[in-house]
Amino acid sequence: MAMEDEEQMSVSDPMEAQAATLDPPGTIAVVGAGPLGIEAALYGRYLGYNVTLFEAVAVAGSMADDRDAAIPMMPDRCASPLAFGALAAQQSDDHPKALPVTIGQWIDQIWLPLVESDLLRGRLRCPDRVTELNYAPDDVETQETDDEDGPDDDVPPDFQLTLSGGETDRFESVILATGALSGDFAGEIRQPFSGPVDYLFQIGQKCTGDAETDFWTGLKEIVGVYASLGGREDLDLYNPLRP
Repeated sequence: MAMEDEEQMSVSDPMEAQAATLDPPGTIAVVGAGPLGIEAALYGRYLGYNVTLFEAVAVAGSMADDRDAAIPMMPDRCASPLAFGALAAQQSDDHPKALPVTIGQWIDQIWLPLVESDLLRGRLRCPDRVTELNYAPDDVETQETDDEDGPDDDVPPDFQLTLSGGETDRFESVILATGALSGDFAGEIRQPFSGPVDYLFQIGQKCTGDAETDFWTGLKEIVGVYASLGGREDLDLYNPLRP
């Protein structure tokens, strides 16, 4: 399938239900290891999906230049209940660590430990930049042949990710989670898609200027992604853990 670099990537709205479903342990690629990318990968692992997290530069790297600045939200709202639960499970004593109050502490106490937690350990590929996103060629050829010969089993093609080193990997679903840079970053990924695509999602696009609001909106989008993949109207793992 020819690549059209100039087209704007259009992906499925995570807040709208889809007919396409994917059962665990289906394979999911999450692109971007910022807060929402890590949260999306963690959510998928809680549900039993086989998740790989790709990061081009560094975990939470977009925040690294502001390490001494105050965290832009209330410390107890700086991660999801699932994230705090995963961190608590790794602690060796009965006393929880103090909550982060600076961005540097946010990175060092929340996001770096999370990618080394039991659910995500070994699933981060960093630095590993995704440069191309397409359907897996052999799947497309098989689907086209099936279309000519008669109806198939309605199995969609996998996505193929090409990385900056030239290697490729394939996944059944892709979640783009590059935060406020999503639009620009998505443009750097060569891709042919010109309309909404099943199993392809983008989260963290909404920017109100309020970091806490945007973060928690992103968490709601994550819920929407996995509800969609599960074929359910609601699949909120955060709700039962709210006080």
